[in-house]
Amino acid sequence: MLKLHKFKDFDTFYEALLPSEKSICLRLRHLISDNFPEWREKFGYGVPYYHRRSRICFIYPASFPYSGQAAGVAFGFTRGHLLSNEQGLLDMGERKEVAYARLLLEKDIRENELLEILHEAVLLDEEFHLEKTKKNKP
Repeated sequence: MLKLHKFKDFDTFYEALLPSEKSICLRLRHLISDNFPEWREKFGYGVPYYHRRSRICFIYPASFPYSGQAAGVAFGFTRGHLLSNEQGLLDMGERKEVAYARLLLEKDIRENELLEILHEAVLLDEEFHLEKTKKNKP
């Protein structure tokens, strides 16, 4: 049976990556931190998740259990089913909510298109937060 990793910080996560995954994961992390410095990085299921008000996206290497892919890195979006995917980068597969951009090589990272998706995900995050806040007000 496959066992999930229990990483709690990026350095130990990074050390466990295959050489082919390291540059992809590092570049995705920099894309997020450079453009969304207020987001928090937290680990769940052994991989980094990025939060604003709630989980927005995560980085899932193929070498980790349950990745569902043979190589590269999946850049996942927790509310992927609600994203427009105008860029054509996201794949739902058999999932109901989470969508992935599958990146086999660092050169597959289309920063402008991924930033468009990330900005749309921020709008969804804010919308969900406002709805939740309205529900909790007396």
